[in-house]
Order: sequence, then C-alpha cells, then structure tokens
Amino acid sequence: MGAWGSGPFENDGAGDLVASIGHRDFTFASVEWAFEDDYLEVDGGQIAVALLELVLIVRADRKRDPAVEELDLDDFADALTSERLTWLIDMVERTIASTDSELFELWDERGPEELAAWRIPIVDGLEDLRVLSV
Repeated sequence: MGAWGSGPFENDGAGDLVASIGHRDFTFASVEWAFEDDYLEVDGGQIAVALLELVLIVRADRKRDPAVEELDLDDFADALTSERLTWLIDMVERTIASTDSELFELWDERGPEELAAWRIPIVDGLEDLRVLSV
C-alpha cells in the first residue's frame, strides 16, 4: 500500500525524491524518466509537486514541511538553473492539467473538495515559482 495525501511530501514519489536528495544522489537527469511520455503518470506528478515545494523552500524561504525539515538542500539549490525552473513550471502545469495527468485524474475521482484541497496550494506555489523565475 502506498502513501497518499494532499501534501507535497505525502506520497511515494515524493518520498523517493527526498530519499535521493538525502543520499546525495539526486540529479534532475535521475527523474527525467518520470516525464518522458505525453501522458504524465502518477510518479511524475508527485515528483513535480515535491520539486516545486523544494524550490520554494530554497528560493522563497518557505517554511519547511516536517518531512524535509532536516534535509540538506545545498546541492539541490546549486542545481537550480533558470532552465530547470522553466522546465519545472512546465511539469507542474502538466500535473495540474486534467487532460494529461494521472495524478489530476486520481484527485478528480475523489470529488471536487478533495481535488481543490490538493490543487489550490499547487497553483499558488506555481505562481510563486513564476515570480522567482522572471
């Protein structure tokens, strides 16, 4: 049984990402597999949302979620280029789109209130990221 919650780190994809960063073997190339297809599978969506939150932690001084409170994000922060931020914006947009995102579909199946509880913080974070990437 997998982890499932509306928070950015309450799922298996984010857990794997956090572990990778914690072990210091994360690279953006190491997660590209999750974004290769036109249809974004659940892992890709979960990773995109977690990456968004991590970028906001290191670039916008967002309060850390307890799941990443002790995580050393220096190497992650060093890997953030303007190209990576633009790429991440595109991946998060794919994640919250209804037409090509499995994660969106799964939340949509749960009903409008749960979909909104998941989606609204991501949309807000995406707007913050857009400001940072200008």
